[in-house]
Amino acid sequence: MKAVVKSHRGQGVEIMEVEIPKFKKNQVLVKVEGASICGSDLHMYHGMNAYEWVNVPVVLGHEFAGRVVEVGNQEHEHLVKQRVLINPYVPCGECASCQKGNTNLCDHGKGAMDKVPAKSLQYGFRQDGGMAEYAAIYYKNILPIPEELPIEVAAMLEAIGIGVRALERASVLPGGTAVVIGPGPIGLSLVASLSNYGLKKLIVTGLAADKERLELAKELGATDIVIADKVNEVEAISALTNSQGVDHVFETSGFHQSMVSGVRMCSKGGELLLVGISAKETTLPSNEIVRGEVTVKGVYGVTEKTLNRAISMASSGKYPYRKLVSHTFSIEKALEGFETGINKQGVKVILIP
Repeated sequence: MKAVVKSHRGQGVEIMEVEIPKFKKNQVLVKVEGASICGSDLHMYHGMNAYEWVNVPVVLGHEFAGRVVEVGNQEHEHLVKQRVLINPYVPCGECASCQKGNTNLCDHGKGAMDKVPAKSLQYGFRQDGGMAEYAAIYYKNILPIPEELPIEVAAMLEAIGIGVRALERASVLPGGTAVVIGPGPIGLSLVASLSNYGLKKLIVTGLAADKERLELAKELGATDIVIADKVNEVEAISALTNSQGVDHVFETSGFHQSMVSGVRMCSKGGELLLVGISAKETTLPSNEIVRGEVTVKGVYGVTEKTLNRAISMASSGKYPYRKLVSHTFSIEKALEGFETGINKQGVKVILIP
């Protein structure tokens, strides 16, 4: 079968012929119907900086969906022909994080104080993922999805789930106000999710170079757009909110200074959700956080509960997720898909085996 393989720690990936994976007794064989290219895949395509923990060679792809075609255990025969989403996190089920339900933070019982990529994050990183025709998946890591859900949407549900996880960590109520910093795929998926929350203001900030993505943000439900390299973004938020600031700021860009701006965009008693990962350490204005009682929370990965919620939201038809899909490519043309993502020519790029 054809697969997208990261075979070394330098730049680039390869489209290779590999064997259909042999699956174990506790696994199922999934015929992949669609896989989404994520920002982390683009980083690994560039090189392995900050991804030294990834095993190579490895078949990339942690955002994917497909259909179960074979099972390793007769007890799982009922799963055959089931259309499924794959949860890329394989938790130990025993550590403190797992016991709290935070399987996205599972450290397999070691390094609980180390704020590093969770050891539970497996498919597409530490085990072969879904940018291939078939994938061998632990049976507990498949989640049923409706037949009528478009495969392009199903393939990016894990990415949508990041935004859903941010909403699980937030306290969004109808009539509130929010800012999404950064119109990348995660930021735009958050806008799509927030579009049905009855917000009074849903503001998206980006750069002039993000013109097309910011236009899409309006289509997805944003009430206002701020061009951060043309105006002072904090002052712009103040003007849009009658000097009140907003209840919620979702920082998805990973730009370190945006975290500081995020604190200042909040109203007193507001909250800042850090979704993007910055390459630089940042000093937040602690006095302002204290005096304004601003809550700062990190958002990382997804849990099974999060993914099931994302499936329900996508299946409801109430959220415009389909608009996030800008390009589809075959596995054979995956390199074009990666270049499209790197050049920010679209939003979500889906590979169809």
